[in-house]
Amino acid sequence: MKIHFKFKNLHSCEAVVLACIDFRFWKETMKFVEEELGIKSYDFPKLPGAAKSINDCLSEVDIAMKCIGVPCDLHHVKKIVIVNHADCGAYGGSVQFKGDDEAEQKFHEGELRKAKEKIIAQYPGKEVILAYAKLVDGGEFVEFLRVD
Repeated sequence: MKIHFKFKNLHSCEAVVLACIDFRFWKETMKFVEEELGIKSYDFPKLPGAAKSINDCLSEVDIAMKCIGVPCDLHHVKKIVIVNHADCGAYGGSVQFKGDDEAEQKFHEGELRKAKEKIIAQYPGKEVILAYAKLVDGGEFVEFLRVD
C-alpha cells in the first residue's frame, strides 16, 4: 500500500495533543482538535489518564514530560493541548464518583489545571489548552468542554 505523504520536508507542527490511551475517545478527540480548535498539524501522544501522567511525573525526564518536551523542542509547537475524559480507567473510572457526573467533571478540571501549572513551569510562553470529554445523552455522544 502506498499513501501520499503530505508532510514532506516539514519538521514543525502547530501543537502537541496529549490524550488518554483509551480507544473509545481518540477519534472524537482528533475531530475536536481539528474542527473545534482549528489545529491541523499536531503530535498526538497518548498516555493513561493524560493529565494524570503529567501530574505523576517526578522530573522532566519522565515519559509524560518527554511527550510534551520533544514536540516543543523538536517540532517547535506553539500550543499544548491536554484532554481528559469521563470514565477514565487510569483514575478508577466513573464508579469512583458514584454516578455524580458533576463531581467527576470538577475532579478532572482540577487535574487538568494542575497539569497546566507543571507544563507552564517547564515550557513558559506556550499556549496550554485544556479540555474535558464528557459523555452526554446516556453515553450516546461525547461533548468536549474547554477548561479555563
